Amino acid sequence: MKNSLKRTMIETTVRNTIKNIKEDPERSMRNLIDLALNFSDGRFQQHFLESAQRMLENESSCYYKLVPYLVAHIDTNRLVTFGMNVGYNSCTLGARKIRKIESKEQFNIPWSVYLKINGTRYPKNASAYHSLIEQGTELGIYTWIIHVPDNPANVLELIEAFPDCAFVLLCSPDIITSAMLEEAATLYNMMFAIEYCDLAASACALLRSGKFLYSVYCKTAEKKEINYDEILSDTENLNAPFTFFYSTTHTSTEYSAEQRKIHQIRMEQTYHTVPFDLIQDVHLIDGIISEQACSVAFASNGSCYSLATQTLYENHTIFTHSLREILCKTSPKSIV
Repeated sequence: MKNSLKRTMIETTVRNTIKNIKEDPERSMRNLIDLALNFSDGRFQQHFLESAQRMLENESSCYYKLVPYLVAHIDTNRLVTFGMNVGYNSCTLGARKIRKIESKEQFNIPWSVYLKINGTRYPKNASAYHSLIEQGTELGIYTWIIHVPDNPANVLELIEAFPDCAFVLLCSPDIITSAMLEEAATLYNMMFAIEYCDLAASACALLRSGKFLYSVYCKTAEKKEINYDEILSDTENLNAPFTFFYSTTHTSTEYSAEQRKIHQIRMEQTYHTVPFDLIQDVHLIDGIISEQACSVAFASNGSCYSLATQTLYENHTIFTHSLREILCKTSPKSIV
C-alpha cells in the first residue's frame, strides 16, 4: 500500500507543503486543505476537511500557531507517515473497504479499535495480537489505539510489524526513558499519548527533544466536575497537539454535557492543542464513515466490549474467535 502511485503523489505534495508552512503557515495550511478536498472521495474526509476549512477562516485561530510548531519540532517522517496512515490508509482506502464489506456481509466494522494490553504477558500472546491486526487490515481497519499500562516497550515490535497502520500508544509518563525512545526511534507510524499527571512535563520534554509525535490523554469521570480550561492550559504548555479526554464512566452513545463542552472548546480554537473525546469523537467518526456507528474495544484478557456503551461480551475474545466472528456477533447491522 505504501508504494501505491496515488499515495506517493499525495505524500510528495504533503512533504512540499510542510516545507512551505515554515515560510507562510496561513496560506500553506489553507492550500493544503483545498488540495486535500480535491483528492478526497469519502464522507468523512469531506466532513473533516470542510470543517477544517471553516475553522481556518478564523485568522486569529490558535491552530495556525499549532501547525507551524509541529512542522518545526516534530520529525517530518513521523508527521507524514502517521498522517498518511490515518488520512489515506485508514479514512480513505480503509473506509472504502469497510463500507463494501459491511454492505455485503451485514455487520458493522469500526474504523479504529481500542486495545488494552498487558505488557508483561504480551510476549506469550504476541501471535494473537499480530493475527488480530492482520485480520483488522483485511477488513479495512488501519487505526489502533493501544493502552499498555505496564512494559509498553514489549509491544513496539507489534507496531513495527504493521507499517501501514497508525498506532496511538497510551502510556504512563514514567516509562518514557531514553532507552525506550531509542527502541522507538524508527517507528514513524505511531503517536505517544502520555497520561496527564505531574510527571507528564518531563516525559513530554524528553519526547520533544527526540522530535517524537506525542499528545496527552486525561482520564475523566462524568460525575466529577472537570476544569477543561486548566487542563488545556497545562497541555498546550506541554506542546501537545491533541488532548484526549477519556471517560471511565461513559455508557451512552449520546452526547453528554461534557462532550458538548469539548466540542465547543474545539470550535472556539482558543488553545494550541485540539481537545478530542476518545470515546464519543471516535464513535462520531465511525458514524460518518459507515452510517451505523460502532466502537469496539478489547480488554487485556482479550474480551470484546463496546467502547461507547461499555457492554461486555465475555464469550468473544481474540484468543478464541476471529475478528470477523466477533464483529458478526457483537455488531450486526440493524434494520433501518
